[in-house]
Amino acid sequence: MNEYELVSIIHPRLNADETTAAIANIQSQIEANGGEMLSTDVWGRRRLAYPINHLLEGTYVLMTFRLPPQGAPVLEALLRISEQVIRHLLVRGIIPFQGHDRRDRDRDDRDREDRDDRGRDRDERDDRDRDPMASAVPEADNPEMAEAEAASAAAD
Repeated sequence: MNEYELVSIIHPRLNADETTAAIANIQSQIEANGGEMLSTDVWGRRRLAYPINHLLEGTYVLMTFRLPPQGAPVLEALLRISEQVIRHLLVRGIIPFQGHDRRDRDRDDRDREDRDDRGRDRDERDDRDRDPMASAVPEADNPEMAEAEAASAAAD
């Protein structure tokens, strides 16, 4: 048996009881195909990132379950023709959530401030970022530099 994650968006015109019935229907289809439910997490009604069939919101539901490999295509076919589910995504394998807390986000922002536009550390830039003339003439061969050093030594 494989482990799966299913994220589905339930139609927004359904009330709370009908949404619960739609979720129970999906769970019963999983169990009818030889699956075992691990968890169901209803995220609630949320705004969609883009309109789907002229709808602007839907009820998001995340389900994790075990299902034989031959049951996945059957489940997807049922979800595809269901009028209650406007969109779904079935992924094999359970992806562990590794969320960031506020301190991690602040640390990431500080790291970003120490980088230039190309993602390199500001103090580790390569020679292309430096003045080409400064590296072209060695200091010993630069007569202006030698005169400036001699003048500063004489002033002391």
